Amino acid sequence: MKSFIMFFIIVIALFAIGNTYIYIRSYQALELFGSRFRLYYSIVFWVVALLFIFTHIVRLPGSGWVDALNTIGSYWIAVMLYAFLLLLLIDIFRIIGWIGAIKPAFIYANYPLSKLVLFGISAFILTIILTIGYRNARYPQVTRLEIPVTKQAGNLKELKIAMVSDVHLGHTAGNRFLGRVVDRINDLEPDVVLLAGDVFDGSPEPVIRKNMGAEFERLKSTYGTFAISGNHEYIGEREMKGGSKKAFDYLTSHHVTVLLDSVVLVDSSFYIAGRKDYSRRPRQSLKELLGATSNDLPVIALDHQPYHLDEAEQAGVDLQLSGHTHHGQLWPISWITKRIYEKDWGYLQKGNAHFYVSCGVGTWGPAVRTAGHSEIVFIRMTFE
Repeated sequence: MKSFIMFFIIVIALFAIGNTYIYIRSYQALELFGSRFRLYYSIVFWVVALLFIFTHIVRLPGSGWVDALNTIGSYWIAVMLYAFLLLLLIDIFRIIGWIGAIKPAFIYANYPLSKLVLFGISAFILTIILTIGYRNARYPQVTRLEIPVTKQAGNLKELKIAMVSDVHLGHTAGNRFLGRVVDRINDLEPDVVLLAGDVFDGSPEPVIRKNMGAEFERLKSTYGTFAISGNHEYIGEREMKGGSKKAFDYLTSHHVTVLLDSVVLVDSSFYIAGRKDYSRRPRQSLKELLGATSNDLPVIALDHQPYHLDEAEQAGVDLQLSGHTHHGQLWPISWITKRIYEKDWGYLQKGNAHFYVSCGVGTWGPAVRTAGHSEIVFIRMTFE
């Protein structure tokens, strides 16, 4: 609890500092429009800037209006990040100019107009960044892998796996996006579909209200769809009492098998082991979880957060699939995730164990990606 409070304080502090900096610099840039316009601008700025925090603190009844407010607030996170970086870059050049006594005439001849022009250029650059980022987020690409496993899997010679993580269904990601993902998965004709956590963005309320479960029922595969929990399924408990249980029950009622520290033997050919999220304690170790399984059959483990990969290798896992990292989602946050995780996106092999960490098919907050792209992972697993 203490760590969460500290994290919350840090986030609020950064949010306040970032927005205040953007507000002051943009307010100064609008000098030519006069005080009345800047008053209206100030009201709109702070209403939009505080929407994300407001919609996550105040429990409003579910509706289309709430979805719209939440979405606007979410996109502001991306606007805030890149507006802050652009303004910081501009101010660095200004400081260099002051130090070097560089005062270009075309700028200082009409300084208020120059500030307004620079404001417009910055807004145009932000629009381009957000447009490209939106396309990266909402039109997932298929990542294809071939993974050989030196085990036999009954009569199977190969297994086609479609995996997605971090769908983050809720106020921002809805039926249209999920339908697009389901269509892409069905086009791959997989043998099994795996959902590696954070299917929900938080409370299951908007998912249930919008009947998104109907899209899960359209998934086609030989052996069905299996899911595990991510940290956001449990975050949803802060918004709805028993939220995680309702989320898991909802998936189960729509033909998705939820694995919470449990193992299933599929077609007497391979195991799927699903772990509770790393944030949920207690949870079984992989060694405990796989204790009753046969070492002769392939083991696919689903673990949302890619920590302690050595544990999977030592437990005899053949393939572990994870998500959670988003590869930072927004550059330059990807620099941070690269340093936190042994692998924050992509394929890794340790001994006989194969790992793939997906950057996710969905997004947290704004539907914007400037670090990587949204992906559906398609794996052809061969046995010998």
